[in-house]
Amino acid sequence: MYTFVTSFSENGYETYAKKMLESIVEKWNPKHFKLVAYYHDFDLPKLKPPTSDVITYRNLNDVTEMLEYRERMKKHDGTQGGTTLYNWRLDAIKWCHKVFSLTDLAFELMDEEKHTTDSDQSKWMIWLDADTIATKRLDVESVKKWLPEKASVVHLGRKDIDYSETSFMGFNLMYHDACSILADFRGCYTINETIAYREWHDGFIFERLLNIYKAHGMIVNNMTEHAKGLTAFMQSPLAEYFVHYKGNLKNNLSSTNVSPDVKLERYRKLCHIVEHYKVKDIVEVGTWNGGRAIDMADAAFKNHDKVNYIGFDLFEDATETSDDYEMNTKPHNSIEAVKKRLTDYATEMFNKGKTFTFQLHKGDSKLTIPKCKEAKKADFAFIDGGHSYETVKADHTNLKKIPILVFDAYFSKDQEGKLPEEKNMGVNKLIKEMKAYGKVVLPSSDRVVGGGITHICFVANKKGVGPLPKDLTRLPIIVNPKDSRPKEEIIQNIHINQTLIKDFDWLKHGKINKETAYVVSGGSSTDFKLLKEKLKEGGKVFCVKHSYPKLLAHGIQPFACVILDPRPIEGVSTHGVVRKDLFKTVDDKTLFLIASMTDPSVTKYLQSKKANIKGWQAYSDALRDASTKDKITIDKNAGIKTGTTLVAGGTCAAMRTISLAHILGFRNFELFGFDCSVSELTPDMKKEMVSDKPKYFKVETSNIIFWTTGELLANAQDCEKLFDNSDLDLAVTVHGEGTLVSEVWKKSRRGKEISYMDIINNIAA
Repeated sequence: MYTFVTSFSENGYETYAKKMLESIVEKWNPKHFKLVAYYHDFDLPKLKPPTSDVITYRNLNDVTEMLEYRERMKKHDGTQGGTTLYNWRLDAIKWCHKVFSLTDLAFELMDEEKHTTDSDQSKWMIWLDADTIATKRLDVESVKKWLPEKASVVHLGRKDIDYSETSFMGFNLMYHDACSILADFRGCYTINETIAYREWHDGFIFERLLNIYKAHGMIVNNMTEHAKGLTAFMQSPLAEYFVHYKGNLKNNLSSTNVSPDVKLERYRKLCHIVEHYKVKDIVEVGTWNGGRAIDMADAAFKNHDKVNYIGFDLFEDATETSDDYEMNTKPHNSIEAVKKRLTDYATEMFNKGKTFTFQLHKGDSKLTIPKCKEAKKADFAFIDGGHSYETVKADHTNLKKIPILVFDAYFSKDQEGKLPEEKNMGVNKLIKEMKAYGKVVLPSSDRVVGGGITHICFVANKKGVGPLPKDLTRLPIIVNPKDSRPKEEIIQNIHINQTLIKDFDWLKHGKINKETAYVVSGGSSTDFKLLKEKLKEGGKVFCVKHSYPKLLAHGIQPFACVILDPRPIEGVSTHGVVRKDLFKTVDDKTLFLIASMTDPSVTKYLQSKKANIKGWQAYSDALRDASTKDKITIDKNAGIKTGTTLVAGGTCAAMRTISLAHILGFRNFELFGFDCSVSELTPDMKKEMVSDKPKYFKVETSNIIFWTTGELLANAQDCEKLFDNSDLDLAVTVHGEGTLVSEVWKKSRRGKEISYMDIINNIAA
């Protein structure tokens, strides 16, 4: 028996929870699974919710501590009592219902008098968000894999977001530390500790507690350690059994709606191929929810006013047996729901003066494709239906007259050397034996749950198709930076600086402000005239050591200069400047923020110049306790106090400056001098190219060549991560043209965003 718990309000019940409960009644066996559903602030029995031995209903308003907490926190509702625009990150009330429901049941199950001692009784308690729909019959063996016996807690981690997705959490109540973390979780609310955190939602608070417990040895199973973005749930093994209608998706949940889109790197490349080869007539085997059909059509419309699409899929006729045989882990969609979506898209295109026509064929592609004569006349096909060798071979046989084919689900080994099961590698086998004019497996970083990397494979079936764009086949340069000095030296620097600088514990999370932080790095693209104009409207200038003298020379007073360099002040910097010379002039109004790992000679020199100094702790690999392989634990030898704010966020001072300003409360950032490149080499630079280990090398993006260094390229990678991270609560603008980072910015998600006024003006037009 596994006990699940969820909660919902009246609006939540009407919008999504009722559908969740209905699906659980249909898909769960009451002999093995139980759901305790907490409702709050409405009379659920009057609405006659689904009844079953699987579900038990409880009124959360009976929990007095929850009511008392909400009363105390009523001003902390994300608007600060109606004084600001709503910010879900600072809503201390909305997310509390999950915590009180979860812990109320946990405390009951922990009670020895009520908790069974039957050896067949599982001690796991699992949270499941109420906007989750069961799509497949749940079985005990799968749940056992999710919840290993030795683990105390199971969660959905996210690689690029600093807190877990809490739509699914498992707690093994047989272990003391699992019970303790639940008690601490509840305690954060009963003693009003929630508002002491940077963010007040349950995900942020849970992650902080989880890190503390992990540091003390708690065994944790992260089901999604390689997941990126907000949808960790749908990147986990849970996606085989559930659809999680996260965020606004829950508002559109109905029997006629499709499951959420999954945006992956390789599908962006797929659309690039469609655009490059000016595809007009598209065939897709494995239509799924219709999302890729729309993406490919959008790419085709860049060259044509009329696009035709033919899709093949089992749709709702798919079964557990077919899913297992063909390695399908995604939820099923009805053909009617997909038809509605594509019809709506066709209407949208019609209103734009374009024509989109489509056909959908339901059934086994081995039988349906031969019956469709139009499919064989297409100029492009994407094959992503079944992944067994039998199915992909048949799909290829039926579509091999089409000039361009792209296959999904070509697998390579991941970093751990893992691959999917051989039975699921039908595409690999087919591509190996296939004779064609061109076969190219495109680079990818899309990971497979359970092991492996997924690629798309381009196949040219006739002469004259032409080569693929270089951007699609070019391997990315990945820089894995290391500390510039040995660990021992950095630790020594930390100890010395903590004696030299009194104000080492000054850095605390500040209140969010509306000011702009102008972060000036050391690149030559900085437009000082533009910066001066912007400063007339207010804001603060944060800079690095290389830009500090340049700013003073242009009559600009930096608010703060951030220093992060464990190398001596007498040495020559990576920019070819003696570090000491950067501080010939020190303005007493500039706040010098010196990282503890900085060489003490820098600190002492600035002190001799009567500089205004404060210290901060920068996180680096040198601080990690190497004995804890799978955990991030700070080495005790570093002498850093427990609870100290550690600043991460990048490989150089410029990126840490953004993190520092964010901690202080800044949310609006404008970046200057973030070049990370030069357009051409100077004679002095060319002299350095003669060595066995040349400092400069070429990189290419957007068909533009740049010269850069390993250090600068690492900075560019940091910028790429920042610009594409949709979860960060900040606004960024990049100034400067003709640089590597400016091109990275243009291609990024944030760089493509437009202002609300542009949107309004476009609508008006």
